[in-house]
Amino acid sequence: MRQNVPRRDGIHKRVGYDPDASSGRRPGSRGTGLSRPSISVVIVCWNCGEELLRCASSLAPLAAAAEPALEVVVVDNASTTFPGDELRRLLPAVRIMLNEHNRGFGPAANQGAAAAAGDILLLLNPDTEAVGNPFPAIVRAFASSPSPAAVAPALVGLEGDGARAQDEFQLRRFPTLARAARELLLVDRAWPRNPWLRRERYLDEDRTRPFEVEQPAAAALAVRRDVFLSLGGFDERFVPAWFEDVDLCRRLWRHGPVLFWPEARFAHVGGVAARRLGHDHFLPMYYRNACRYWRLHHGPGSAVTFRALLAAGMLLRLLLVPWLPGRSSSRRIAARAFARTLAVALGGRD
Repeated sequence: MRQNVPRRDGIHKRVGYDPDASSGRRPGSRGTGLSRPSISVVIVCWNCGEELLRCASSLAPLAAAAEPALEVVVVDNASTTFPGDELRRLLPAVRIMLNEHNRGFGPAANQGAAAAAGDILLLLNPDTEAVGNPFPAIVRAFASSPSPAAVAPALVGLEGDGARAQDEFQLRRFPTLARAARELLLVDRAWPRNPWLRRERYLDEDRTRPFEVEQPAAAALAVRRDVFLSLGGFDERFVPAWFEDVDLCRRLWRHGPVLFWPEARFAHVGGVAARRLGHDHFLPMYYRNACRYWRLHHGPGSAVTFRALLAAGMLLRLLLVPWLPGRSSSRRIAARAFARTLAVALGGRD
């Protein structure tokens, strides 16, 4: 069944949120409807012990702060090894949930959210680190008007040109067939940072000021807990990961705007889970969930069109494999990834 998101006046344009407008108010006196909101950080882990400990190290001094009250909930999806003792040394009050099998990101995040006690849920990837103390700024964001359903802190790169990569990765408009055609038929690759891509990734917006955004990545996304639970959390059909955040944002917009809030910042590596899976496993998983998203939100006609574009894109990539740079083993992995994704496009099932 097609699901439509109500159009809001601000959703496609920058609006005048003032990051200092709420600084004179008691945290939470507007927006959250709570006098002293608390935050639960929910982290889902799968074979990410090293990144998780770095993330926990950045949170440890903040967990002891008086305001806002902060708890950390970690859900482990059957990692080969899990650094529970080290994690507890860094965060003595951490809540750890160990799954016997890998449930996928969305179901595990829902599991953590159900156990959390905070008024605000901060969904946080383990490959992130807090920059300074972002939590008072998150509380101020929820105290802004109109009251947001969710707040996206700014993601910044850890080193090198990572800042530019995060700018291009974090913020996006909702998928369209035109965008899918450009990406799948390699137009964006041949013409990087073209005007359509710049618009879709908010690249011409002033990233020093807050503005409404359709779909920020869930690598760091704060959501009102009551709204998250009323929506049923992430749709657990999007497993093991990818596109569950796009689906969630479409539903969040029914409850209020989603804000980019640059005063709160997290450093982000990105792509860790995809690299661990390997390109030949990641790509078909990613596009299987993309097909599911198109069917759920745009109906069977658009879903069929997307599958046709996907098939054309994978065929094009298979033709170009011999000219890919790198070792022959890398080309074999790429060819396998494209062939498996082509099978997803032609399979008709999601």
